[in-house]
Amino acid sequence: MFAQVLERLATLGVGSIVAVFNGNYRPYTLAGHTRFVSIDNPDNLGSAGGFRLGIEAARQIDADYYLLLDDDNLPELDCLNKLFAVHAELGGNPMQALLAYRPGQPWQGAVAQRGVVTVGRPNTYGWFNLLNLTFRLGLLLGISKPARNTETSFPNAPVRIDRAPYGGLLLSRQALLLPELPDPRFFCYYDDLDFSERLARHGVTYHLCTEALIRDLELSWYVHKGRVHPLFSPVTSDQQIFFDLRNAFIFYRTRMRSRTIYLLNGIGFWAGILSLALFRSADPGTTRRRLATIRRAVHHGSRGEFASY
Repeated sequence: MFAQVLERLATLGVGSIVAVFNGNYRPYTLAGHTRFVSIDNPDNLGSAGGFRLGIEAARQIDADYYLLLDDDNLPELDCLNKLFAVHAELGGNPMQALLAYRPGQPWQGAVAQRGVVTVGRPNTYGWFNLLNLTFRLGLLLGISKPARNTETSFPNAPVRIDRAPYGGLLLSRQALLLPELPDPRFFCYYDDLDFSERLARHGVTYHLCTEALIRDLELSWYVHKGRVHPLFSPVTSDQQIFFDLRNAFIFYRTRMRSRTIYLLNGIGFWAGILSLALFRSADPGTTRRRLATIRRAVHHGSRGEFASY
């Protein structure tokens, strides 16, 4: 999978490639590519640690623009050309960052199809916000169709967003050299949103470019695949759930604007957890273990504690 992404980048003719092997890949070399930089981590430092090392290495390479990718992000052949074309249309400001569209990410599908930004809302309790309820009920009842990883791009104007993930993010050298790096305490999940928000405080702005397409070769753990919800599926690791939910609380705890609305969102969160545990869990053993993991993640995250798993 990672090799497929690296080969695609070589095909696109990029000047340099920085690849971080984060404790779980055998070192891989692109034959004939003279500007291939390999960072071999013996330990898995998570996305936060891996991207931190990658960005530090990329800063040593003299380039005008940098495209950040996860190991399963496969850009379409015209992705870079479309990103640069849209960047020029927006004025070519080096503090303007663009995010390529990944239809495998449900929140990006909501932005592309409906202009609804479901991440980063104030007063979010963990994963739940009442303002997103209409969108999520539409998906649940089949009224709205989620974006699929096989969909084509949308010929829409770029959509302004306040934050962005690593995967598919095009940054100028001026933006990449700002005095910010991913926070390794997150380990994984929400470290990218935290990093991009800190860049925004220095003047970086973001647009989702719906014409530039990236395929996710592996879907995120929370993408629904059947009757059993991923949150209560034995296929999903307890560690994934713990870090995702712990970090969600840490990320949103500074965004509380109304305690009343926050508590209402909390009621919705726990009602949703109870509903999934009762009706969409794989088995009683998984249910008990997951509820314990969720309680522990909420306990530490709501206090801003980067507790280990």
